[in-house]
Amino acid sequence: MEPVRDDVSSVLKRRVVKPSEQRRAEILEAALKLFSSKGFHETTMEEVAHAAGVAKGTIYLYFPSKEHVLLALKRDFMQGLTTAGADIVAEAIELLEGGKDLDYRDIIDDIFDAVVDYHTKRHEAVEVVVRQSPSPDLMREALDLEREYLALVASAFRTGAEYGLVHTEDPEMTAHLVTAAIRDNIASSLCYEEPADLERLVEAAKQMLYKALAPNVEMPPRRPRLVRTKSD
Repeated sequence: MEPVRDDVSSVLKRRVVKPSEQRRAEILEAALKLFSSKGFHETTMEEVAHAAGVAKGTIYLYFPSKEHVLLALKRDFMQGLTTAGADIVAEAIELLEGGKDLDYRDIIDDIFDAVVDYHTKRHEAVEVVVRQSPSPDLMREALDLEREYLALVASAFRTGAEYGLVHTEDPEMTAHLVTAAIRDNIASSLCYEEPADLERLVEAAKQMLYKALAPNVEMPPRRPRLVRTKSD
C-alpha cells in the first residue's frame, strides 16, 4: 500500500491552489460565457462550476446563489465603467484647478467616447447585465452599484459649475438624468440594436448635453482639438 500513498501524496503536491480572487474571477468568467450563450435562467450553478473547473460545492463558497453571481458580474462591470471615466474627469479637474482653459464640450466628448468604447469592447457583458435583472430581493443592491459612477459624473458637473464651465443647479440630479437617459440608451443600442445607428445616437446625445449644460457666459467658437485615442 505504500506506493499508493506515495502516488496520492505526489498528486496532492502537484495540485495548484489558486488565490481566492483568481478563483472568483474564473467563476465569473465562466458564468458570463454561459449566461451569454445559453441564457441566465437556462444555466445551472453546476454548469458554471464545471466550466470554471471547480466542484459544485466550491462555487457556493464564493456565491450563495446564481443571482449573486449575476450581481457580481454587474458590480465588476460598473466598477470598470467608473474607472474608464475616472481618469478623464480627474484630468479635467486637475487642468481647471491649474488655471487651464477648457471647453466643456471636449470633456463631454471624452466621457461619451470612453463610455461607448467600454461598452463596445464588452459586448458579451453588456448583453448579460442589460437583459437580465436580479431578483427583487437583490434589486436594491443592484441599484446601489450605480452610486460610484453617479458620484463620478456628479463630481464632473459640480466642478464644471464651480468654474463657470457648465450650468447646472443640481449636479447630482443632472448626473442621474444623464446616466438614465443616455448611458442606458447606449447600452440598449449595443444590446438590442435599437436604435441601430449608434453613432447617430451618441452624436445627438452630445449635442443635447452641449445645450443643456451651456454656461451662462457666451462661449467662443469651438477650437479644433486632437482626437483622444483609445490608448490615451
